[in-house]
Amino acid sequence: MAIDVQSGPGGFAGEVRGADLERAGDFSAIHRAFLDHGVIVMRDCSLTPEAQIAFSRRFGPLMGRRPSTPDKVLMPGLPEIVILSNRKVNGETVGITDAGRYWHSDLCFEEKPNMATILHAVEVPPEGGDTLFADLQQAYETLPDTLKSRIDGKRAAHTFRKHYLEVMAAGSPRPPLTQEQFEALALNYHPIARTHPETGRKTLFVNPGHTTEIEGMDEAESQDVLDALFEHCLQPEFIYRHQWKAGDTVIWDNRRVMHNAEPYDMDRYTRHMHRSCIHGDKPY
Repeated sequence: MAIDVQSGPGGFAGEVRGADLERAGDFSAIHRAFLDHGVIVMRDCSLTPEAQIAFSRRFGPLMGRRPSTPDKVLMPGLPEIVILSNRKVNGETVGITDAGRYWHSDLCFEEKPNMATILHAVEVPPEGGDTLFADLQQAYETLPDTLKSRIDGKRAAHTFRKHYLEVMAAGSPRPPLTQEQFEALALNYHPIARTHPETGRKTLFVNPGHTTEIEGMDEAESQDVLDALFEHCLQPEFIYRHQWKAGDTVIWDNRRVMHNAEPYDMDRYTRHMHRSCIHGDKPY
């Protein structure tokens, strides 16, 4: 079966048909679609955790244990897989129940942020739980010149501490970090407009969840610029909504995309996902 890519509006996000994640010869076409679209969807994937790890490694080295991720939510024996789930075993949840319910880019707060995320849906609710993606490449290219000039050459601070403290204070059921893990959470500065290392195109690299301030600006000016950037990025024309089906595998490029997982009724439904992440490079 020939590999075909169905593009979303404006070319952002695409559905890859006819490819097999476990067939090495199909990876080149999958990778090309990934670079072209930022988010790609593959349906009806029977993907074991071992097969997901093997496929993920075709992109590059995998990210295993991180200070921002409790060990409890790592798949036993396969720490490259993070479990996002509200399933319970012996009265305890097996994964992060409320992961990603805010606009963010995965692990952007590390010195070398995550390059790509691969999320495989094992079980999904019949309603709710969609994931929204924002195209920060197109957002940068359509940024007003006045705003572009304000961020030219500027860096912004990224940290996981802000979000973690907020959700835990709000009563999140996720497993808490140890004091050692919390203290290991770093603050890193990255260019607000980064250059994609594979396509050479410019893209914004900020998000409401983890970006806290702009280097060299006072607090008021920094917040004013960040608010303007976020408002611009979240316009409907830059957004793709993914409605999950069991067997979906979605791959997104954290160098040009931020995302937001919408809530669902956790008392009535189960949402169980397997996530793998690929190491990236230091943004420039």
